[in-house]
Amino acid sequence: MNVLQYILFVLLVLMTVFNIYILTIGKKKRKQAAAAFKQTLAYLENKTFDEMKKRKLHFSEKHGYINDLNEGILLTFDHEKEMMGITLKEAFYLIPFDDILSCKERHDTLENGKWTNIGVELETKEQFLTLLFGSRKWKPTSTLAKFIISDAEEFCSLVNAVSNNPQKAKRLSANTEGQEAGRQKK
Repeated sequence: MNVLQYILFVLLVLMTVFNIYILTIGKKKRKQAAAAFKQTLAYLENKTFDEMKKRKLHFSEKHGYINDLNEGILLTFDHEKEMMGITLKEAFYLIPFDDILSCKERHDTLENGKWTNIGVELETKEQFLTLLFGSRKWKPTSTLAKFIISDAEEFCSLVNAVSNNPQKAKRLSANTEGQEAGRQKK
């Protein structure tokens, strides 16, 4: 073998070792992220369950979201009493379907074209809530930015559906639950 072949062989071995390292570390990080997601949502579900017991509600439907700061948002619905619950780490909001005026996804665009402060603005008869889904700077074409926007849009479509037609909302939520279950498996 000549020197060029040795150099190529060493580069190939180094690339293989690097790829194996990245593969194992990537799996470990994905498992850690999934565990953190489940732990955060379990905390929010427990908090929501306590609120349900206090207020004698039955949330028959739930949708969980995690923002880029690893803070959870749990959206729940009681279709019988036509109430919606939003559970955050430090707060719980109970909103009647009739009080919902609008829900819109929004984001700020920086001078360099990146998006930041991706969230939803929820307007009710009594309050105006802003929920943050993404606080970092994201390229609009990045996979994570599209995922965050998709979550915010899904949140708003569920909220707007119950504010317009509670019966239609039941059908819509059945479709998004299947999508959410598929996303959690990844």
